[in-house]
Amino acid sequence: MRAQGRWLVVELRGELDLFTVPALVDRVEALIRRPSPTRIALQVSQVSFCDSAGINTFVRLWKHAGAAGRGLVLLRSHSRVAQVLAMTALDRHLPVHDTLPA
Repeated sequence: MRAQGRWLVVELRGELDLFTVPALVDRVEALIRRPSPTRIALQVSQVSFCDSAGINTFVRLWKHAGAAGRGLVLLRSHSRVAQVLAMTALDRHLPVHDTLPA
């Protein structure tokens, strides 16, 4: 994890599935509760696999961040993650960027 301006960037690696998402949820929800910075970016370029548990987690964290007045985006989506987001139409709702938004 690294701070970049008002953003905290969390780098994810490997697989996001039923076994790995609980640790991600714990980590990001703790960041959402912090007083600052106000925005969280999940760097997903090194995610090699993402099943429905991972997608559900992205949506859950995005909703929790929004409810807390925080922003949450995905950065540099790996092609496999991008395919799943497109197939589920979540790419129309969940913010996905190549670089951090201003």
